[in-house]
Amino acid sequence: MSTLTSLLDSPVSKIADFGREAADTLDSARRETAGGLHAAASSIRKGSKSIENFAETTAKTLDEAGSYVKKHDLKRAVGDSRQLVRRYPGESIAFAAGVGFLAGFAIRRMTHACVKTAA
Repeated sequence: MSTLTSLLDSPVSKIADFGREAADTLDSARRETAGGLHAAASSIRKGSKSIENFAETTAKTLDEAGSYVKKHDLKRAVGDSRQLVRRYPGESIAFAAGVGFLAGFAIRRMTHACVKTAA
């Protein structure tokens, strides 16, 4: 009888061991997946704050430019701009390059976003 019991106990213990190993593997995968999801959420939060700050700064600058244009006529604004460029040529080139870079970045991002959504 003890031989029969030992023969039956061996497969039962193997099945129990296999079940425990499978549960441990699933639990480990669950923890890794949860960690990845938390990391992705954190990245999105950090990115959205940066985007919000950039958007707010841009909106403020546009508001100030709108107020300036509203207060001053176009001929005077063009004249003032020319005087600024003549007075600060290096800074004007750097500003123009920055605006060009941001415009190029925005255009590239929009065109790549369209390609991704179309595919």
